[in-house]
Amino acid sequence: MPAADEPLFSLSSPPDGRPTLQVSGPAQILQVIPYLLGFHPEASVVLVALTEKTIVVSARFDLEAPPQLAESLCHSAAGAGADRVIAIFYDDAIAGWPLPHVEYLEALGEIFARYELSGVDALAVGKERWWSYLCQDRPDCCPSEGTPLDEAGVAAAGAVAEGLVALPRRSDLEAELAPDPIGTARVLTSLLELGDALDDRPDLVLRAADWAVVRRFVRRARRGAGRPTPDVAAHVLWALQDRAVRDATVGFLVSRPDPEVSLAWRELVRVAPPFWRAPVATIYALWCFAEGSGARTNIALDLALDADPDYTMAQLLAEAQGGGINPFEFITDVAGECQRVGRRIERKRPPWGRRSAE
Repeated sequence: MPAADEPLFSLSSPPDGRPTLQVSGPAQILQVIPYLLGFHPEASVVLVALTEKTIVVSARFDLEAPPQLAESLCHSAAGAGADRVIAIFYDDAIAGWPLPHVEYLEALGEIFARYELSGVDALAVGKERWWSYLCQDRPDCCPSEGTPLDEAGVAAAGAVAEGLVALPRRSDLEAELAPDPIGTARVLTSLLELGDALDDRPDLVLRAADWAVVRRFVRRARRGAGRPTPDVAAHVLWALQDRAVRDATVGFLVSRPDPEVSLAWRELVRVAPPFWRAPVATIYALWCFAEGSGARTNIALDLALDADPDYTMAQLLAEAQGGGINPFEFITDVAGECQRVGRRIERKRPPWGRRSAE
């Protein structure tokens, strides 16, 4: 498991209608955390940056990870206009006073201060109850036995209404992209047959045909076609080996969120043979990044970089993710450039202009 699931954004005015979550008080924040992450955290530190009552950015780290990992969240939070942070420690061993992880919390406080972020609260979450560190020396502040967790309150209902889902564990997110050995074998057979029929050095006409294959796959997915056949998957994977078609696909997908396409693309990642996996997994990671899902982004990036450690687009996304870059701004810039590539391919012109090298 990675040490951190990097920043996850829910801006007050996202450009494309993605969920905006507003919360009031620690109880409601604890309700929405699993929906922000996509899973219920265990043995974790979760940081939530806010402005007024709106969650701006959040991130999760393993309990044993160094506090310095909070730097990227603070950088993102400050740049997005947040002015306060809440730290939450998830540890099933927590059962009451005195609360653990105080030194870790103090180290986080020093990092917050450097970014002029106010640490307005810090919470400790055990198996079924939670406590506030602010009440540790004030027995009249909150119950000594802790406050029961409410996982079905108003804030949680709001997250569900926005279409967010909380899986039981992070491993359940990993299972979403677990390779399908049988499907992979069938797709590999189709790829070998396809290799005998196609020229692997596309000219402008062949590139346009490859780009049309990807667009047809996406349109069929939007109509609920479901899992791609081995032949269709092979054609799409073949097309994505062309960097120009891959870039055009990024522009085509990330600016048009669609749950049906996301599911179909996830299946494409699962059946992709290792040599062919990096482009499709990287595009899925970009899509997750655009949606603000830090954990899913990391999982897809791991698959892409395991398949090809030198895959440049995956490396750039990993740097953006680790550097705390606002995904909405990043995706807007990337998608705009990639959409221009797609339009040039459709016109059978060099994808990057007259000086483009094939």
